Amino acid sequence: MLNLRQRAGNASNSEAPVLSVGDPSYPRSGEPSSESTNEGIDSGTRYASLGGQLPRLPFTAWESSWVNDVFGKRGFGVERLIGEQATEANVRTQSAGRRYLHLACHGLADHAHGNLFGSLALTPGAAASVPADDGFLTLAEIYELDLRSCELTILSACNTNYGPQQRGEGVWTLSRGFLVAGSRRVVASNWVVDDQAAASVISYFASGIANAEEKQQPVDYAQSLNAAKKWVRQQEKWSSPYYWATFVLVGPN
Repeated sequence: MLNLRQRAGNASNSEAPVLSVGDPSYPRSGEPSSESTNEGIDSGTRYASLGGQLPRLPFTAWESSWVNDVFGKRGFGVERLIGEQATEANVRTQSAGRRYLHLACHGLADHAHGNLFGSLALTPGAAASVPADDGFLTLAEIYELDLRSCELTILSACNTNYGPQQRGEGVWTLSRGFLVAGSRRVVASNWVVDDQAAASVISYFASGIANAEEKQQPVDYAQSLNAAKKWVRQQEKWSSPYYWATFVLVGPN
């Protein structure tokens, strides 16, 4: 955390400093294989059984569109990976050099192996049998990303700040992986998120960041997230902390 706080800023992609990923295309290929269990350690085999159980998240497409709008209207280029384009391979190759990385998808935590196979569920690539593009960006694979230019990663997915405790290391979560990969800070969830409420929280949060960037002011990430939570909390249907309290800022403000 100290290293991330003191790290010098790195030049980001000047044409599209924001990468937004949403509405992955999840296959509905039938029931899980009886040979696949949660005790398996092969990521391709283990997560293939979830393909028919992952529902589409329609509000993640809206969320990505809103993120695009709030940054785009302030002169920030945004590249979007939506639907069939939201593959693991595309995220791997296109996340480097971004200032802001936004991922709206399913998140999966795994307590069996120190969350090593916890993952973000994306669109399977053409070669889905290849672990590097099987549609599941695991914690082990997140470590390998180059996020040295990234000021903030937004993980709008379930359980991205949730995982098993490792003695002497604390909690091993997907958010930890993005910090190790170089993202200066991460916004992640402590439990399951509601698709529509999460889209509202994150779009409001992104608007606060974009406003500060447009005015060339230091971004107060904590205050922007707090303001987003307060706004969502004021909506009667989302007044319960379940809907808005799950997102936390991890890393320096």
